[in-house]
Amino acid sequence: MSRFTFAVEHAFSAAECEAIAALGESAPGESAPVWNELGYAVDPAARDVHTALRVREAETDWLFDRLDALLARAGTEFGLAVGPLSEPVQILRYDCGCHFQRWHTDGGLDRIDKRLISVSVELSDAADYEGGTLEIVPELVGPPRTVPRGGAIFFPSRALHRVTPVTHGTRRALVAWTGPA
Repeated sequence: MSRFTFAVEHAFSAAECEAIAALGESAPGESAPVWNELGYAVDPAARDVHTALRVREAETDWLFDRLDALLARAGTEFGLAVGPLSEPVQILRYDCGCHFQRWHTDGGLDRIDKRLISVSVELSDAADYEGGTLEIVPELVGPPRTVPRGGAIFFPSRALHRVTPVTHGTRRALVAWTGPA
């Protein structure tokens, strides 16, 4: 891999960010489970965030097509041949106090062959919230991994990462993963 993270600052317009957030609000939300030694379980101490899953369908085709193109570009940057999205995307709403505090990978034992590159898209303006910082190892020291509203950060799915608690306001984000071509 030529680099550890890759960012596209203007992957989506403000209007597209609003449309993505609306897709999240129109879908049933859930408390997503996290992996532990016993399997998957909901654990608010590890992850507390409103999660809406959206699949590829007529209403979301534009979003999946854009993400497929962006992930292909990231694959080129990382020297990886990746395919289109094969899993639902997660549209997240981190209200005050919400987080994904547990250090985790997106390409754990259950997804190691399915996820090569992860993406986090910032749907909120930075002035709308405090906290909610995406931290990625090994680049934990140095500038935080932040992009403006509509920006996307790509990183290897095996990288340890977390989201610190939101201390004020609401942060919205979209996360997705792609695997081998």
